[in-house]
Parts: sequence; C-alpha cells; structure tokens
Amino acid sequence: MRRFLLSLALLFFSNTAFSDDHAETNIPEFAAVFQLTTTDEASVAAAFANFAQSECRKNMPTAIRIMRESFNGNEDVTHSIIWNFADAAAMTEAFASLAQCRDWANVSAVLSRQADFKSQQLMRTLVAGGDYTKDSSYAVWQMSISDEAAYVKAYETLMEAQVKNGSVNGAYGLWRVQGGADSNVTHLAFAGAENLEGLLANANPSKAFVAFQRKVAGIRTVYRQNINTVLADL
Repeated sequence: MRRFLLSLALLFFSNTAFSDDHAETNIPEFAAVFQLTTTDEASVAAAFANFAQSECRKNMPTAIRIMRESFNGNEDVTHSIIWNFADAAAMTEAFASLAQCRDWANVSAVLSRQADFKSQQLMRTLVAGGDYTKDSSYAVWQMSISDEAAYVKAYETLMEAQVKNGSVNGAYGLWRVQGGADSNVTHLAFAGAENLEGLLANANPSKAFVAFQRKVAGIRTVYRQNINTVLADL
C-alpha cells in the first residue's frame, strides 16, 4: 500500500504541454489509472463506496471511476481505478488530502489485503469528445505511436467521421501515457457506449475506419484491445 500511495504522489510530477484540440466534452485533462487484480470485487467496491460518503472525499476535486476489465485476453488485471482531474492543481490538492483522511486509510487497509496492484499510469488527454458519464462500456486500444502529431491529426479526422456516420455515439478520447509508458504502450484510445449492446452494435468497420487504419499503419502498433465496463462512479 505504501507503494500505491507513493505512486499517487509521483505521478503528479510529469509535465508536458497540453493540447487544446478538444471537441465539446467533460473528459478532463488528466487521469491517473491504477490497475489491480483482486478475487474479492465486492470488498474493494464497498471500501470505495464507503470512502465516497466521507467529507474528505466530497471535498476532493476529482471524479473516481472503478472499471471492470471484462474482456482483456491474458492480461493479469481484473480492475482499473481511474482518478480524473481537471488540471494538475486539482491532482495536487486531491492526492495531498489523502494523507490527512482517516476514511482513505480504511480503503488502504482493504486494498492491502484484497488487491495486488499491477501498474500505475498518468494519462494526459490529447483529443476527446462526448459525455463519459453516460457510458457504461468501452473499447480500449493500448498502442505504441511513433509520430504523435500525425496520429492526432488522423484520429481527429476519423472521430469526426465516426460521430457523423453514427459509428460512435458515446464519449471517445486519445490519451498520451505521461507517466508509466513503456515500449509497448505510449498511448491509449477509447470509445464508449451506453451499454455493451450499443458498443457491439457496429459489427463491420466503417469506410472512415478502414482509411484510418491504412493511414496510421506505419506509425502505430496496437498492443492490446480490451472491452471494459463501469463498476462504480464515486
């Protein structure tokens, strides 16, 4: 658990210019993502639910979401805890307050017994659109990108077309892994839907998606594609 708390503090200290290329969206500038494995989902979820009722949580400038890694191949992760922040100042304030919060200590005690943390990553939003609070299911692409500027331009063109043709009805985004990247995963992209049925409704790729695949073939390698579902918003 000390490692987890230390990671919360260290993730803040990455600093890179933030792109202003955003569609209308409530997806924030930063997301700290902590991936874990647990065999007791109920206890972990209950601990966070109790924490959500505390005064210190209510005063923290963050939105917390627990994701269930529903279909992730052979990846040794069962859940992701995402802390969303409007800016770096909100991240600093939120993480600093944890050390003074007795209710967070109770969460930590449960996590130390029931969870094994596998990774800690800080994400910075490069492109985003839509209202993520309306979605419960997501397709997630973990990627290595060699030319970020070219990929962002192609991705923006793709998503404009996908929204227009109805292939994407939920929130979407492209994240740079600001802290915790490796040679396999430098960026993540995601597309959401209200439910799993909506996410799986489009069985065939659109013409825009096929054209996008060809355009980025030389600058992107997809490491893994997952389907995740929302367990709780806190």
